[in-house]
Amino acid sequence: MSSPACRACGSLHTSLRGTRRGRTLPTEFSFHDCADCGLLFVEPFAGFELYDDAYYRGKGPDPFVDYETEYRDWRATDRRLELADLHRLAGEHLRGDPGRGSVRWLDFGCGAGALLKFLRDRGDVAGRPLELAGHDVGSYANLLRDRDGFRILDLEQLAAEPPGTYDIVSMIEVIEHLPAPVAPLRAISRLLRPGGLLLLTTGNLDCPVARRQGLDFGYCVPEIHVSLFNPAALGRLYRAVGLEPRNLRYRDTVRFKALKNLRFRPGLRLAARALLSLPPVVRAIDGLYGVSAMPCAVKPATTP
Repeated sequence: MSSPACRACGSLHTSLRGTRRGRTLPTEFSFHDCADCGLLFVEPFAGFELYDDAYYRGKGPDPFVDYETEYRDWRATDRRLELADLHRLAGEHLRGDPGRGSVRWLDFGCGAGALLKFLRDRGDVAGRPLELAGHDVGSYANLLRDRDGFRILDLEQLAAEPPGTYDIVSMIEVIEHLPAPVAPLRAISRLLRPGGLLLLTTGNLDCPVARRQGLDFGYCVPEIHVSLFNPAALGRLYRAVGLEPRNLRYRDTVRFKALKNLRFRPGLRLAARALLSLPPVVRAIDGLYGVSAMPCAVKPATTP
């Protein structure tokens, strides 16, 4: 039986890397490598129905999800570290930008709205006021729009936005959930203005820990993480949609990821907080998991 076509580039040069049983579904999932673009993708796709309210309470395949706390008060979560880091990186990018006026920021896959709320509370980036928008579906998207007053757009509304609308687009731990990742990135490329920045995070399947653990790597959760990347594969995908890869150096994002994985181990978490105050420790973890090795992207001033 032949391997399926690649979900990113459509190539038939794919091969089975292995199989893994789901964490919560009694299904045997297969992981396929694409020889042409480097994507590792999962079959079958379990469907978006998994992303219900139970999932967002950490009762699904990802026990580290905690949307309830994030929605109620982002300050009460370790994610505040990542939010501040994203704000810092956006500010560093914009400080070299000649633009004036408001910074238009779209959070694609805004979840429970922690980043939107953080940005609204900060009020500016690089000394410029913010105009915020988000995209997601489900109960939290409805709450963010109807209760919190955020501009939350569905895909049709995003498609109606003029090209070059946004200075910054964030896509934080989203792309791995999408079975067809090209179309969303192409839409984001259209929405970014020339010189605009895409802040994207996702797991690195070519980091030392992943190479050692193979499909036992913790990021390989087949019900939900269905498009898995290494730096080269992500860079190819960016270029295919008219973006240029840009490597950024994360700091507090690395600290957040380490603490998040210790959510149910309070003793170790307390010790980790002390260790993570040391920059050499953060750099070592970054190297092991390849966080900063995964590129973000910039919309070139001129595109083909």
